[in-house]
Amino acid sequence: MASNQPAPGLERRIVVGIDGSEPSKAALRWAVGQAVLTGATVHAVAAWEYPSLYGWFAPMVDEGFEQAARRTLTAEVNEVIGPQRPVEVRESLVLGHAAEVLLEAAEGADLLVLGSRGRGTFARTLLGSVSTRCAVHGVCPVVIVRSEGTASAPPPLATEAGEQAPGAVRTKDWQISLHVVEDRDTTRVHAVLDADGNVLHSDALARRNPRDTPAPAVGDDFAVGRALVDLGHQLLRAGVHDATGPEEE
Repeated sequence: MASNQPAPGLERRIVVGIDGSEPSKAALRWAVGQAVLTGATVHAVAAWEYPSLYGWFAPMVDEGFEQAARRTLTAEVNEVIGPQRPVEVRESLVLGHAAEVLLEAAEGADLLVLGSRGRGTFARTLLGSVSTRCAVHGVCPVVIVRSEGTASAPPPLATEAGEQAPGAVRTKDWQISLHVVEDRDTTRVHAVLDADGNVLHSDALARRNPRDTPAPAVGDDFAVGRALVDLGHQLLRAGVHDATGPEEE
């Protein structure tokens, strides 16, 4: 009978990205199931960043960002796997951009497993772009797990010669980061869009009417929405400039 255990001295490892979302939990469940079958160790990796890394004029040092990310990582692992762990699970919280952190963690791994979407209404495109970037640049096989738990490998983006396949869809990896800070009755948002190396910044805020009941989620919605609208206006102005030239604007 064949053994699922790796050969002596050779560790089998499955890296899974953690962000607290339902697709992320589905990815972790899938990774654990695969690890049970193959005798691999599951390496649960979460990334976090300071807002100061994305253009705040004054550095912001707030341990709350790291602590929140660590709570998310630990809570998700405990919720999905529980105390009776069928495989060895390691947890890593790393400062840095999610795609870069996951790609580095996946070096030498058997698989990199990711959820198909990010968390939250406004951040859903974030993990989508992260998974695309990992699929393109990953040094090991990448598995994308949907929220219902089904998994698939990302479709090939190019031919073996490295050229775009005939009729293939062209993809671009635009990164958007949203950093939300709630300070009493004021919510501030710093948004950054990296569009193929052209970086746009936007700052927005929302204030609660003192007569209203505190509702942080509402402040987040307004502030993030205003920041995204401003980024949209900047993109439209850039598009007009590129399409018409400065003399025709």
